[in-house]
Amino acid sequence: MRKLTSAFITPETNRIGVARTHNRASHQLNVATQSRLMPRVTQEHIDTLSNKGYVVIPNFLPRDVVDELRDDILRLRSGGAFREAKIGQDSTNNLNKSIRIAETCFIGRNRPELASISGSDSIRDRESGLYDILDGLCGSLADLCSKESGARLDNSLTELLYVYYPSGGFYRRHRDAIPNSASVLRKYSLLLYLNREGWSPQSDAGQLRVHLDGGGDEVPEGVNPNFVDVDPFGGTLVLFKSELIPHEVLDTNSERFAVVGWYNRAVTAADIGSLGEGGSSEMIRMGMLAFALLMVTFGVTSIIGQ
Repeated sequence: MRKLTSAFITPETNRIGVARTHNRASHQLNVATQSRLMPRVTQEHIDTLSNKGYVVIPNFLPRDVVDELRDDILRLRSGGAFREAKIGQDSTNNLNKSIRIAETCFIGRNRPELASISGSDSIRDRESGLYDILDGLCGSLADLCSKESGARLDNSLTELLYVYYPSGGFYRRHRDAIPNSASVLRKYSLLLYLNREGWSPQSDAGQLRVHLDGGGDEVPEGVNPNFVDVDPFGGTLVLFKSELIPHEVLDTNSERFAVVGWYNRAVTAADIGSLGEGGSSEMIRMGMLAFALLMVTFGVTSIIGQ
């Protein structure tokens, strides 16, 4: 067991560190400027993601943006936009409270059902808002994806959602990319924490546990547990390779807020066949073909249920 205390890379300094190195007066002076700037990952972040399979970036978002995004979650939740979170992919998607207790709301551009609650100028939609920030992040990962797998990221297939964990919420160990399902398109997972200032790792809990034992949904037989716990401080960004890193959300003692997303590669002709592997009839394969075409037309988030 390890507690992640020194492997953080801060966007302000581009150096390894736990927290901002600026003094309080400097931070207060620059907070408005930081809010107007587009947060970016650096080459050092990309290299860490490539070499370790994950990277943790504290203070990726300034506090005022974190607070506004959390308010947006509360507004959408009070407006009925959230649903109990399910698990599984495609036809296996179901509600299982022994594995996951949370609520989700799919977000993305051009979703009129959200605009009817929060308006068209929300912190998500406005210039340099959440969608612009995450589009920029996708662009920063494009070269790495091409270099490592020869695949092209398709931002039209990016999946984004708000996640709300009530006190007592959790999500047991799982992987984000499962062979022979639509999730095989996922290349990079993102977690962007929106928790209140003063979050306590001891009393509030709710850490992200990143498993590094080489297993899937369970620790491999005969292998000792090997993991890193990441405190979900507001503004922290976590990126990891979707098919490589099993992870879980530990039980939280307070309301926990986050943006979750997946950057997907483009659909290829080979996906049409692989999505249907394991099916016992031509009807299943035809269904998978239709599914793949729908992904191209509407994007993954419009198809995979909550």
